[in-house]
Amino acid sequence: MAIARIISREGDQQELERQYGIVSDRMNELPFADGMKAHIALRTENGMQIINVWESEQHADAAMERPEFQEALREAGISRADVQPKQHDVLNVRTS
Repeated sequence: MAIARIISREGDQQELERQYGIVSDRMNELPFADGMKAHIALRTENGMQIINVWESEQHADAAMERPEFQEALREAGISRADVQPKQHDVLNVRTS
C-alpha cells in the first residue's frame, strides 16, 4: 500500500528554505529514489512541510538511508531529529 510521509518544520522561514534548498539541489541531481511517487514542499504559517508519497514503507525507509540524502542533510545542518515524519496510508494520488 502507498504511504505518505509528512515532515513539518517550524522556525525562521528563510533559514528553513535555505536548508531545504541545499538538500533539494543535491537530490535533484539524482533520479527519484526507488519507489518515490511524488514530492511536494509547502510554506506554512510557521515554517514548511514536505510531503513524500512512496510505493511502500520499505521504499521510504531505504530512501532515508541513502548516503546521498544523509550527506545532503549534514551539509544543510539538518539533524535526523529535524526530519522525523508522520506517516499516513494513501487512498489516492492523481497527477497530470
